[in-house]
Amino acid sequence: MMGSFSIAGAHMIDHVSISSRNPSQSVPFYKRCFAPLGYSVQMEDAQQVIWGKDGHWSFALYPAQGEAPLVGQRVHFAIAAPSEQAAQGFYEEAVAQGAESLRAPGPRPDINERYYGTMIRDLDGHTIEVVYWRPAA
Repeated sequence: MMGSFSIAGAHMIDHVSISSRNPSQSVPFYKRCFAPLGYSVQMEDAQQVIWGKDGHWSFALYPAQGEAPLVGQRVHFAIAAPSEQAAQGFYEEAVAQGAESLRAPGPRPDINERYYGTMIRDLDGHTIEVVYWRPAA
């Protein structure tokens, strides 16, 4: 189990980018899944769609180039949720649209007593975690 720590203001990763073999399916998928988290499209053109909040670009989706694998072993990324309800909303939208449930929303004291999260595999096989950190007691 991880020890006590503070996540306020701790941003190691600025943004992530992934590819999709079927952007016409993945773009609506993420638009619906990110809505409960408060993330919206910040920029969209024929080459990319970028989500974020308040003008900050956090998550980019690009059309896949060639036939190289899209996903690496054990690769996943976690997206911040503003509440437990938002994490639940992401999960419900994702599963309703055909994502594979890897972990239903809920607390994970084996990770940290403040952790509440969920994990899915998207339509292209990317593993996406959504996490809400409960306030310290």
